[in-house]
Amino acid sequence: MAAPFPGGGGGGVAVMAGPLTPLDPSPSKTCLKNSALKSPILIFLLFHKAIRSELDGLHRAAMAFATSQASSADIEPLLERYHFLRAIYKHHCNAEDEVIFPALDIRVKNVARTYSLEHEGESVLFDQLFELLNSNMQNEESYRRELASCTGALQTSISQHMSKEEEQWEFSVLG
Repeated sequence: MAAPFPGGGGGGVAVMAGPLTPLDPSPSKTCLKNSALKSPILIFLLFHKAIRSELDGLHRAAMAFATSQASSADIEPLLERYHFLRAIYKHHCNAEDEVIFPALDIRVKNVARTYSLEHEGESVLFDQLFELLNSNMQNEESYRRELASCTGALQTSISQHMSKEEEQWEFSVLG
């Protein structure tokens, strides 16, 4: 799947490696089906589904890498997927921080700061993951397990964060 990067001027294209899982465009929450179907928040829910899908695929790929006898050169496709996910997630978080959270903060005081802090924590997890990926540990026995563990921690943190956001959005939509 390829998607152009906006505003780059260079016409770059991002390629998502791995199998594509079709995304169900229908919202899963009852309140969203009834009251916010035409809301822009639906776009964020679709991004959440896509991010969850890619996190799941990355974790499975990291687990397969950890248990295989593949050479360390075989990490390159994983590395590309990590970079792609980080870029997409960073843009998604920026959009939430700049658009969604300030609007939400009007209805529920101080919620924006909490979610923004969680974004910062997830950024730290990405930094730790990339430190590991760029380290000299790649030939050590524990490297593959550590990579799978870091990927799992990132998946858990982001999934929990997005679930909390969705619950907050549901609460705010129902008022």
